[in-house]
Amino acid sequence: MKHFILLILLAVPAVQAATVEAPSPAATENDRPTFLEPIGDFARDSILQPKTPFELVPGKDPNGWGFVIQPYVWALGLNGDIGVKGLPASHVSYSSRTIIQHLDWGIFLRGEIRKGRWGVLADGYYAALSASASPNNRIYDSANLDVQQSIVSLALAYRVIDDRRGFLDVYAGVRYNFLGTQVDASLNDSRINEIATNATNAIGKQIETRLESALAAARSNVEQASATAGEPIANAVLKTVRIRELERLILGDRNLQQLVQDGVIVRSLTNGGVRRALSSYVRASAAAKAARVRGEIDSALEAAASKAKTKLSNAIAENIEDVTPTYGGGNKYWFDPIIGLRGQINFSRWLYLGAQGDVGGFSAGSQIAWNVQAAFGVNFTRNIFAELGYRYMYVDYENNGFLYNMNSYGLYSSIGFKF
Repeated sequence: MKHFILLILLAVPAVQAATVEAPSPAATENDRPTFLEPIGDFARDSILQPKTPFELVPGKDPNGWGFVIQPYVWALGLNGDIGVKGLPASHVSYSSRTIIQHLDWGIFLRGEIRKGRWGVLADGYYAALSASASPNNRIYDSANLDVQQSIVSLALAYRVIDDRRGFLDVYAGVRYNFLGTQVDASLNDSRINEIATNATNAIGKQIETRLESALAAARSNVEQASATAGEPIANAVLKTVRIRELERLILGDRNLQQLVQDGVIVRSLTNGGVRRALSSYVRASAAAKAARVRGEIDSALEAAASKAKTKLSNAIAENIEDVTPTYGGGNKYWFDPIIGLRGQINFSRWLYLGAQGDVGGFSAGSQIAWNVQAAFGVNFTRNIFAELGYRYMYVDYENNGFLYNMNSYGLYSSIGFKF
């Protein structure tokens, strides 16, 4: 009997311990972190081993071959700078309506080939337009542009998320850019005349100072000499004039300085005509000043000096017009590597939202290039759909005097066929 009671006393704590350490099945179910279950289910059913993958064509094997052809129209607007070698950059700012009015012709097309999770994406367009632009230099009044542009993208895509409710693709590839530009610009005559007048006044101040010094040194001889006494003084002053100094005075306008720095103006701004006009101006001014030193006010000499100054100003203006180009153009193409994401969310069997974005360039072609777009889509039938969306592209490219820094944006619409 004692042994039986001792066995009971030892068994009770063990049962109690077992009861505490082994919770009931109900308790285990309640204590499980259920908030993780949807994440695990989504990863398993949509990423790792999708049970209901996205169907390109409803009812067709989603792991089989699929094809999409999608013509579209992009009512793009442009805002940015275009520059060709030999001309300054021109700023363009066109609304979608303006582009449509000036579009000569264009073609826009997308395509896709898919097999299971893998796919090849293609997108490209070609457009030709003629429009006006505003040169970034005040010496130019206006410019007319003829632009031919083509952008074609080709990328390999992998479906990371594959689910009947939507999908997410990651893709990488290359984008081909082509730009053909012809620029016909007109000069701002009033601005060039203003530059020439300012340059002549600056030159005149320099010449006046040198004539005063030369006259002061030869005052006794001038006072006793005839009206031709200004000739040797003029010759002495002309010997002090340096061509580079003369160009520096003409280049007092920053717009001219910029054209020289950009390599637009490559010929001398002080050609023979300018130098001859300068010589005439110095001689006429020296003669008039010499007469004043002798106490004479010779109206004919004063008029001749004023006329010579006007001729110098006209010579400078004509030379600026001669050396400043008004026509240029060329073709340029380059390739940009791109990486991006593309996804779609299905609201119903008929209505969906799609989005896409990529970045490229990385100084391999463009310095940087962006492309983003989003659209609402409607499936009219198993094989026909339509989209309405908005697209934005930015390209920053500059190479050897060729500049294309442009924002392209606007609504687009398309109708597509899948099979």
